[in-house]
Amino acid sequence: MNRSGSHTVVLILAWILLLVPSVTMAQSNTLYLLHQVPQANLLNPAVQLQCKWYVGIPAISSVHAAYHNTAFTWNDLASGSEWNLYGVLEQMHRRDLVSVEAEVHPLSIGYRHGATYFTFNVADRALVYPTVPGDLAVTALRGNVPFVGKTAEYNALRPNAYYLREYAFGISRVFGPYWTAGMRASLLFGKGSMHTGRSRSGLTTGEDGFRLLLEGDYTLHSSLPITLSQDGEGNISDITLNEIDVARILMNRGNPGFAIDLGAIYHYNDRVTLSASLLDLGLVRWNTDLHNIRATGSFRFEGIDPDTEIISGDFLREMRDSVLGAVNVAVTRLPYHSIMPVQLFLGGSYRMGDLVTLGAVNRNVIYQSKLHASLTLTAHADLAGRFLAGVSWSLMNNSIGNAGAVVAYHGRGFQFHLVSDNLFGFFFPFDSRTINLRAGFNLMLGCPRDRKGKPEPPSYGPGPGKGNCSWTSKYSFRQKFRKKAKKDL
Repeated sequence: MNRSGSHTVVLILAWILLLVPSVTMAQSNTLYLLHQVPQANLLNPAVQLQCKWYVGIPAISSVHAAYHNTAFTWNDLASGSEWNLYGVLEQMHRRDLVSVEAEVHPLSIGYRHGATYFTFNVADRALVYPTVPGDLAVTALRGNVPFVGKTAEYNALRPNAYYLREYAFGISRVFGPYWTAGMRASLLFGKGSMHTGRSRSGLTTGEDGFRLLLEGDYTLHSSLPITLSQDGEGNISDITLNEIDVARILMNRGNPGFAIDLGAIYHYNDRVTLSASLLDLGLVRWNTDLHNIRATGSFRFEGIDPDTEIISGDFLREMRDSVLGAVNVAVTRLPYHSIMPVQLFLGGSYRMGDLVTLGAVNRNVIYQSKLHASLTLTAHADLAGRFLAGVSWSLMNNSIGNAGAVVAYHGRGFQFHLVSDNLFGFFFPFDSRTINLRAGFNLMLGCPRDRKGKPEPPSYGPGPGKGNCSWTSKYSFRQKFRKKAKKDL
């Protein structure tokens, strides 16, 4: 299939597989264990800084952008002089996820009071995370032949997206020499959404390969500034985008929601630290600019009359009209709820010495009852007391070619950080399934320093950093008492 002869097919597939995300569900695995960077608290609310205060510079304290595709890269699809549609088909799975995320933080503050650490953060988050069923791609390219006596399922065709503002208050507390736990509560205000409700659709092919049954029950909710027109039979005849009022969108508080983040850090000993966090346990109720579209119906095809000219335009139009006529469309304007994709992080680090730390991070996104997992191995070093540099390797999006990097500088009164899970994605974007970047500047005030003026690392107790909390001295006293008791015995 050459490019000139497949223009229409390519446009349709590109729309289904690539262009649905226009802005994911992606966080930086490489950042997770970097507890010296304030934004690590976004991934684990238990993380604390040694500094008395940190203040994110408005709008640039942390800027995050990411693209993930679990199926293919652009060059997998369009390398060479021909569209590699069938090659891409072999790489697709039962359900593939394409996600794009953009995130900025207009305000970020952290404050330490003894063993307790408080944070307040304002964030604007935009996430587009459609899923694409592999059976749909198979049907588009190979027809119903692979599904003789079976059903091709299209349930995973879900073009979900949201844009919201988050006001988050977090608290982290040191509990003894080993444990630190944290929680963050977020008040959410949705600005726009497209959400697929409970939906099912599929194409069943009889054993003879000719009898077909196409049936479905599909629901799509939206909270968007659009006008939807219907004809006399109730079918949707036109969808137009209203004039965008940016101020109205930004100040819209009519779509409230909430979310809870939980985190914990366990210091096994001076060298080994274990971490875990559960993020985005929450939902949003959408009440403004509502449209609910529900399409139901079934179409049964029993075969073709031998005398019918199947390649004629009249036959194709009749088939199209028959399929559309079997679909009933209902449009309502009712509130709905959308649940945020839940994220589970598990991590562990090992300090090889005073400079180098090795780590591993497992990130799991639970979305539509399916687990999307990734694994990242990290190594970072403290250089000259103020520089933090590291590398990472990740298995994510069904790809092993993800080499990341991190650079952070902690000077007197400020900090800069730059983190990516796949640095090659910026140099070779058309060969990458993963592209993400987080960068920002923070003001760091009241940070403890050693005699040479170097900033001290985060301290949670008698592990790395040797904590200076009140219970630390009690812990040391108990250890000495136990040793003395053993000698007396």
